Amino acid sequence: MSDDSVVVKAEEERPTSFGRIEEAAGLLTASLDSMTPALVQRMVTTMAQLAEMIDLVEVLNTDEMKSLVGRAAEVAASLERSLGAVQALEESGALNTLTELAGFAVAMKSSMTSSILTRSLSDLALPAAEAGSKMLEAVNDAKYEAAKDTRKLGPMALLNVLKDPQMQASLKFLLAMGKRLPDVLEGL
Repeated sequence: MSDDSVVVKAEEERPTSFGRIEEAAGLLTASLDSMTPALVQRMVTTMAQLAEMIDLVEVLNTDEMKSLVGRAAEVAASLERSLGAVQALEESGALNTLTELAGFAVAMKSSMTSSILTRSLSDLALPAAEAGSKMLEAVNDAKYEAAKDTRKLGPMALLNVLKDPQMQASLKFLLAMGKRLPDVLEGL
């Protein structure tokens, strides 16, 4: 036998798995030979993006996220209207104004201590309450005084009463109040 026939016979006797290993090694060698630095960089970038996507899928694949997505689908129309309203507020500048007002309200709330509230109440509310109390007392006194007065008032008696400075001041007050009362009642 010649050397060539021995090689052919040896190749025929090799198990098929060995041939497959040689084919895989050849493919691997060709692949490694064809890789350029740019191709390797692109493969690394793609693998990194794939890893990020897997992380994102793990975050999204929780019961809480599934519930949130389901709820968002249920209220999609409402969310869309709300987002439109928020966009309109933002475009008109009202959203910035509301944000500033909210900041102002928080600052006011934070600065309101019990001593400030007490002082504010004592400066404003207590004098108003005292004036209101005095006015109610005057109305009650006038009611009882009018009930006790049994005299008959004719036109001449009314003209004589107009000479009293207190009556003049009271009538001026009633006339001024009468002018303003329709505006006050209109606003109610």
